[in-house]
Amino acid sequence: MDFTNIHAAVEYLRSFGVLAPIVAFILFFIQAALPVFPYFILAGAAGMIFGFWEGFFLSWTGALAGACFSFYAVRLIRWDWLHDRLTRWFKYDLREVTPFLGFWGIVVARIFPVIPTPLINFVAGISGISAWIFILASAIGKIPTAFIYTGLGNHMINTEDLYSTLALLAAVIVISYVGMRIVQKRFWKQ
Repeated sequence: MDFTNIHAAVEYLRSFGVLAPIVAFILFFIQAALPVFPYFILAGAAGMIFGFWEGFFLSWTGALAGACFSFYAVRLIRWDWLHDRLTRWFKYDLREVTPFLGFWGIVVARIFPVIPTPLINFVAGISGISAWIFILASAIGKIPTAFIYTGLGNHMINTEDLYSTLALLAAVIVISYVGMRIVQKRFWKQ
């Protein structure tokens, strides 16, 4: 299983024939819990193989299911010792996160993929936010990345134009960076 480039991921998924959508879903699930391969390569491959809408659905639901599994696993294990350590370190009790802050924090963290997905799941799991807020915020926050990466993969296969695909990717990176800076200046003032 080689996910160092999109073509290797496409060939790997295609090797499963009619089971490829199930395998893709499972890989998205695994990636959300343990990022052993890049999400953008897998989502791009899904867009190339399954088309935009099916690829989007697989990447979005698989990643969401994996995130929810991680969230519930952390809740089940009850990492009280880690919660206590993080509270001392950050001088903020994660169990006191308001629903509003928890919801928007997760949405923003999912939209701007700077924080690794498992870390978002883990911190949310030891925080005080409800499972429903986590699920809703994750569902909304995962839409843009699934949409963009699946769309880029689908664009590349349909146009066979690497340069326009790279230009679109560069535009996404610039917009993400600008958006991140705006959010940072507005909500995380020093």
